[in-house]
Amino acid sequence: MKKIIISVLLIAVMVVGALALVGCNDKGITDPTPAGIQEYGKLVVATNAYFPPFEYKDADGKIVGWDMDIAKALADKLGVELVIEDMEFDSVLLAPGVNKAHIAMAGISYSEKRDENLDFSIGVFDSSQVIIVKNDSDIAGPFDLGGKKVGVQSGTVGQLLAEMDPDWAGEGEDVCLAAPGSVAKYTTGAEAVLALTQGKVDAVIIDKFPAQKFVENYAGTKICDETVFDDEYAFAVKEGNKELVDWINQALIEMKNDGTMDAINQKYFG
Repeated sequence: MKKIIISVLLIAVMVVGALALVGCNDKGITDPTPAGIQEYGKLVVATNAYFPPFEYKDADGKIVGWDMDIAKALADKLGVELVIEDMEFDSVLLAPGVNKAHIAMAGISYSEKRDENLDFSIGVFDSSQVIIVKNDSDIAGPFDLGGKKVGVQSGTVGQLLAEMDPDWAGEGEDVCLAAPGSVAKYTTGAEAVLALTQGKVDAVIIDKFPAQKFVENYAGTKICDETVFDDEYAFAVKEGNKELVDWINQALIEMKNDGTMDAINQKYFG
């Protein structure tokens, strides 16, 4: 009996040792330049897969979307495998800087403040921040949000606006919305909209295109006509990684010229 136990323990030790060795051999991302990505053999993209139609999970659980199609085209240009890492939005913004991803792609709005810690590609998509309310709400625009409870997805521009961050919401007489009474943060936009339908918040501030999808899925909700803030999406990489930024920018121009971007736009936006 002792021999059997010892044999089992030895096998367990061998398995653990093998796994540890694999971990040691996998050096992770050490060179995030285009040449380094090719040597690594994988393009690792960080995203938050709850932002349709830019990134979301299909019926089979596969992460798809506008950003992801572009990511695949970039990986193909480099001749490497695409690896998509799904994480909370706050972590997406941190991933390139801590070598957990080469590129962050998640409907990320460019700002000078974010540019202090990340490097950004050229703008890839114009969007805006909108307000979702119930059909019978008395909120018609951003200046009706004063004193209301507003739901947001944590880490997004919607949160920064609701919290009256001066870099986004403006200051003094130049603010773009009335200060909410309180802000409720949720992991995903869908959770924020669900909270709205349940009466837990009075409104949700979120990006325009995901908002359109959410309103389709949650009966009794609508988007206010007046936008809160107009912004532009871009792809983010590790601060100082000029080689990768320049390569992405050139690849995006080529994709625009050869019709790849038109095809992706047509697929998701008609």
